[in-house]
Amino acid sequence: MNDDLKPLFDHLRESERPAASAWHPRFLRVPAAEPRWAPRIAFAAVLACGAAFWLLPQQKPRLADFPPLLDSEPRELFASLDAPSTDFLLPTHLTIQLP
Repeated sequence: MNDDLKPLFDHLRESERPAASAWHPRFLRVPAAEPRWAPRIAFAAVLACGAAFWLLPQQKPRLADFPPLLDSEPRELFASLDAPSTDFLLPTHLTIQLP
């Protein structure tokens, strides 16, 4: 940059600073940094839970634990239900009697 232009630009910058509200010193403060240990603790907790579930004793099911399959005695399907007439949805006075 040309050395004779530097003071001119500095003067322009200083004269425009009051009109630019973003240059107010209260806006120039650095926000407080978040603690860096929080994500690490969360990640460690997830890993610990995963390891705990991985190391739990696995119980393999035995054949005796399952319910018996196909050992009931054969019978008619829906035998306990009474067979309705074919016109069971019609009112009794509209029932058609065929000879």
